[in-house]
Amino acid sequence: MTFRLWSPLKRTAALGALLASLSLAPAAIAYGAADVPDTIRVAIFADIGSKYKSLISVASLSSADGMALVFASGQGNAPISAVSPGQTVKVAPDGYRAIVLETADPSAAISVLKKMQASTAGAYVTKLSKQGKTVYQVAEGGFSTAAQAASALSKWTGAGVAGGVESLTTAAVGGPLALEAGPYASEFEAQNAAVQFGNANVEAFVARKLSGGKPVYVVRAGQAADQSQLTKLQQTVAAAGLAARAPDASEPYVVLRQDLTDAAGATAPTYALSAEAMLRADPSGENGIQLAERNKRTYRGSMEVRILNGSLAVVNEVDLDQYLYSVVASEIYAGWPAEAQKAQAVAARSYALSLGMNFQIAHVVDTTVSQAYNGISAETEEAIAAVEATSGEVIVSGGKIVNAVFSSNAGGITADNKTEIWRGDNSFLSTAVQSPDSGPQEGKLDWYKAALSTGEVGYIRSDLLADSGQKNAAELPLLKVTGSDVAFRPGPAETNEPIKRLSAGMLVVPLDKVPEYTNYSWIEGPFTAEELKTSINKRATEATRIQGTLQTLEITGKGPSGRVTEIKANGKTVDVGAPDNWRGALGTKSTLIDIEETGRFAIAGADGEVRQYPEVSGSLQVLGADGAAATIGGGSKDNLFVLSGSGELRAATADPQFVITGKGFGHGLGMSQWGAKGLADQGYDYQAILKYYYNNATIEKDGGE
Repeated sequence: MTFRLWSPLKRTAALGALLASLSLAPAAIAYGAADVPDTIRVAIFADIGSKYKSLISVASLSSADGMALVFASGQGNAPISAVSPGQTVKVAPDGYRAIVLETADPSAAISVLKKMQASTAGAYVTKLSKQGKTVYQVAEGGFSTAAQAASALSKWTGAGVAGGVESLTTAAVGGPLALEAGPYASEFEAQNAAVQFGNANVEAFVARKLSGGKPVYVVRAGQAADQSQLTKLQQTVAAAGLAARAPDASEPYVVLRQDLTDAAGATAPTYALSAEAMLRADPSGENGIQLAERNKRTYRGSMEVRILNGSLAVVNEVDLDQYLYSVVASEIYAGWPAEAQKAQAVAARSYALSLGMNFQIAHVVDTTVSQAYNGISAETEEAIAAVEATSGEVIVSGGKIVNAVFSSNAGGITADNKTEIWRGDNSFLSTAVQSPDSGPQEGKLDWYKAALSTGEVGYIRSDLLADSGQKNAAELPLLKVTGSDVAFRPGPAETNEPIKRLSAGMLVVPLDKVPEYTNYSWIEGPFTAEELKTSINKRATEATRIQGTLQTLEITGKGPSGRVTEIKANGKTVDVGAPDNWRGALGTKSTLIDIEETGRFAIAGADGEVRQYPEVSGSLQVLGADGAAATIGGGSKDNLFVLSGSGELRAATADPQFVITGKGFGHGLGMSQWGAKGLADQGYDYQAILKYYYNNATIEKDGGE
């Protein structure tokens, strides 16, 4: 296959012609047509099936300003607690749990906890009162099924994590089935009632419920995992002369536990939610809420925690523009032109709103599955200014806010969504238009792909080589190393660890000259046949998976922008679904690529017969300049240098290997972020930039603005 060399994009006549119709002056914005909400819902953790899955067993919330906790259910919302500044509260499912140990020794409990925390984030110690004493239960939870908890319990008992510690009870599976007493007029009364159940050797916790839309205190007694355990619990409670009922399983509640979660033995209020309950944390000031499990990031707006599809879900409900402060700053670089930042703000706002509640309980998620959202710490002054300057503005086509997809770098030309990416038909996306994306390449040096006398092939920065004035035995020019201890790297980038270091004056044979590796122009590989076969087969349909050894890999179809639409392996078409899936299958930044098959070549033997590799199997006998024959192939890792009839030298391999060259980063549809910067640098305003990348669309502003 052809090995294409890429050079940084210039502002071509075609690009200039396409932009000529766009004014440098801002156009009028249409008011009233778009319906832009004030807030947006962002799923940070949730199980939403194939669309998104990011799971945690507990959510740890805190705020420098303090928080107000609100309990919500189908009966309404009601405040239940005020959290002090800096205090952490934890929220978890009231599900099934593996109770590994119960002890009166807090240090022993913490010791076992530390062992469990080495391999799970779901371990905790609960402090409670039983038979007049304070005891500590070490457990892992909350699982959505008893079987999952039983499996965890088996693992911990088998590992002997509680070995040497005398337990007050037998290790067991606990569950969310409990008896209920109350309601009580105050938390104090509920705590006293919980102690009475504890004196009867029954675990008991204060809980909150809604009654008539108002929060009340109750006690939930017991941790039964099934109906037989619940029946036994009822007998124990009745024998102790205590009154409690079996509540309907659909009644929402939140249990308050005191859990120890660190080696210091500090307790944190833990709220365990029933399947129908939801807890909302509202910040008391401007400093936002920290979610420890998301890299300790702090977010504006409220945090909602609930159970969804059997797992804990955390949703950030936040002012739309405040959400965009972080998105714009997370998606593009600080210091970029203001018009590029504004273009990103409008595109991100449109994208976020275009699909409605696309994630069941949220509009978007916080990763690049939607768009990057990293909380308050990511915000920049430029991003905030861009969002506020475009507040309420969205891209509209056909009376609807468009799904304004964007990518990092289009590699000089945007994609055609009909044939090249997801095979859609969205007329608002400009197709195969040139994009000034070469920014990452600016100021970068070219690199030489070169061969050493040992046969090793690697890359050397161009400023570290000079013409030696000499040629080798094949009459090929030689370059000499001009510096000392020069890095000879496996790829054209400083981030690649050197293969070796070269001394000043060493001679090398130049094979190629390529741009430095960036998100605009890049080279990946070489990949072995087995590496690519494994990666491709993970994504290929069963009927089209590669069988046997991967010998050849050819691009046999490209769309209008030059992106891959079809690839054949060993002469047969491989189906990976939408063409954009080739990015994952090949492990590349984009699908604007070419594939060099280094093990594919033709050689004329001494008998004049032409042998096509790799169609011909077996080893290859090569006669060197010294007259000695060498065997190459059959598993040999040696490089082979092929001189074409036109005098071009090529590094080949006797066994199938593959080098992929390409341009761009991302799917390439819609706005290119680097292209937006390039257009802004040329003086175009954000409206012109958006109209360039989103065809047949208008920019409209919410009528309420």
